[in-house]
Amino acid sequence: MLVPDCTLEPSQSNCSSPPLPPELLDRIIELALEFRCSFHPSNKSEAIASLTLVSTQFRGFAWRHYFRHIILAECGQDKSPWREFCSAEKQIGENCFSWVRTLRASSKTLTFHSAQLSALNYLQELSVDLSTEGLRSQLPILKRICLALLSCCSSVDNINASHTLTILTLTSLPRIDIPLLRLIAESFPRLVDLHLSCTERLDLHCCWLCYEESLGVTVHSPVPEMFSHSRDMAVASAKTLVPLKHLQHIHFGVYLSDEALVHDHIRHGNEEGEFPFGPEQCILCDEVGTEVQLRELAAGLEFAQYLKALRTIGFSSFFEDGTECHSDGQWTDKTTVYVLRENGRIRVRKAPWPSAR
Repeated sequence: MLVPDCTLEPSQSNCSSPPLPPELLDRIIELALEFRCSFHPSNKSEAIASLTLVSTQFRGFAWRHYFRHIILAECGQDKSPWREFCSAEKQIGENCFSWVRTLRASSKTLTFHSAQLSALNYLQELSVDLSTEGLRSQLPILKRICLALLSCCSSVDNINASHTLTILTLTSLPRIDIPLLRLIAESFPRLVDLHLSCTERLDLHCCWLCYEESLGVTVHSPVPEMFSHSRDMAVASAKTLVPLKHLQHIHFGVYLSDEALVHDHIRHGNEEGEFPFGPEQCILCDEVGTEVQLRELAAGLEFAQYLKALRTIGFSSFFEDGTECHSDGQWTDKTTVYVLRENGRIRVRKAPWPSAR
């Protein structure tokens, strides 16, 4: 019996499997990097080293995820991450600056690298630590940073951070005032989440003398020095932020209690012991807690009336019921007011509304 010849042609026997879609490959590399960086967050560059050697496509995806979230440490030009951008651009021939979505740095570091900020055309989240700034230097430094971010260096798409930035965090501010809010509203009209805070500058880890000294370089309580009442502060601030049509979440890291409360508390505390503590642990200061909580609710209502998309407004507070102590010894001196818009009415309270859970 003759057996038919079943020998396959070379083109049939050496069929290769179809390549993975680029989108799927990109997602696989993203998950692999997240998994490895979760165990070794400080060795992010080592995590992508092997991937960059696989192929040109792998190298491009790896670099893109590597530069998506950037943290600039206090370092000299020789160790600057910008040098890595230049190195990656030479390898893959693309504008790596456009890959950055999140940038975290101190104001000092950003000022040092201000020339490169204009290349971050698609930046979505910016976090700046201003602990090295003073009452006079705060606004000029922030103006310089904003000007650099809004100076588009691309003639192709003509896009800058003004079109893309949705989350802005400014911590350790010397003060929160109207010129600062006006600068933010004019520079980043698409903001959804705005976090401004001053109270990190208060030194509760040394002694009463250091605590009192830190109070002198920070406008931690704008009432009554800057505004006669907390409602006046809320109205003036909300009116300034009206251009931010998409703003849903705000944190104002100042105390709505009178400025005198902290200074009176220092006298109370000196009688109790050597180490400083906040008014929330002081029996004498706790008497004004109810009034301060009502101020916070009233201020939240004022913000909600002017900012139509607002869902939450937070403040620093000594008298939040949920105050707890972290393992590092710092107190969570924050309170959040939740906004509910229903049937043409605006309601506020200190807990999430059922429909917002």
